[in-house]
Amino acid sequence: MEQVIYRWDLDKTYLKTEFETLKGMLRAYLEKAEEKKSVPGAPSLLKELQKNDNNEIYFISGSPLQMRKVLEKKLVMDGIRWKQLTLKPNLQNLLLGRFHALREQIGYKLPVLFEDNLRRGKGSEEILFGDDAESDAYIYSLYADTIAGKVSKETIRKIMELSHVPAKNRKKALSVIDRLAANDVVRKIFIYLDKKTPIRRFEFYGSRLVPVYNYFQAALVLAAENLITVTSLTRIILDLVIEARYSPVVLSNSYQDLVRRGVIHHTQAGRMVDGIKQHLRQEIVPLPEGFYDKFFALLDGIREIKKNIPVDSVKPIDYVKLYHEEHRKEIKQKKSFIDRVLQ
Repeated sequence: MEQVIYRWDLDKTYLKTEFETLKGMLRAYLEKAEEKKSVPGAPSLLKELQKNDNNEIYFISGSPLQMRKVLEKKLVMDGIRWKQLTLKPNLQNLLLGRFHALREQIGYKLPVLFEDNLRRGKGSEEILFGDDAESDAYIYSLYADTIAGKVSKETIRKIMELSHVPAKNRKKALSVIDRLAANDVVRKIFIYLDKKTPIRRFEFYGSRLVPVYNYFQAALVLAAENLITVTSLTRIILDLVIEARYSPVVLSNSYQDLVRRGVIHHTQAGRMVDGIKQHLRQEIVPLPEGFYDKFFALLDGIREIKKNIPVDSVKPIDYVKLYHEEHRKEIKQKKSFIDRVLQ
């Protein structure tokens, strides 16, 4: 089986982190590994992914390098193995007076993604996981289209100038682009909706990018793509029910949402329903009374949803124009953050 690289952000994608207030930021930096909380379903999904020896897990986070030991301990506690954990040199940024770089992500994440793609060479598919708290949808899509040869070097140069990326870092990133072979390997981009951003704001990115409300939805899409088995999907369901108290209604609504959006075709959804029911019947796990009967009845209702997957007619993305739109949102978010801190 072909190798698949899974790239995950950490804060708000894997870890429940509160950066919207000064108190939340301080807590995130001071928390011990035992105090950090994972987003429900994220550890169980990753543990299922790592059972395939052809899969590799890469983390890229805006957390500072000084948190490495704590973050590594947390991942080990969760049973997660990883190939690479990249953290941000924020202490260096602070000492050098690069205050803008403390929160800026494009100039940090994009070069890291380019360099790693160059190191690995052609061939490995990639699945990317981020969240809606920063610019993950923009950065991941820009990365995917650049390595696929759909975005020019001049566009990247312009975006990095707009992002105030230091000239040295820009030069390094642009030199990497010169050595990249056209390589359309990003298969899916998942954006976990931590802030519950409306789905319509992501539509212009196309079907490659899938916003999800929870990791049951991400697991369903991966199962539909034959990247995890129905057995793995069943274990993730049980984890969400036992550890996060997901109800049959929440699980069913999450599934129906994907079918109604056309992310999963209704005929494929019906086949997966049969598999889920079969595997759940084989599991000897005590669940709340009546759980299975209610969940199975709700799953059967998914068969009645007749929604065809729309043709993906997304136009090429104008990333420079989109940057300005994203930058305006970022300014509003920063102003809102400052207002909350001062209250």
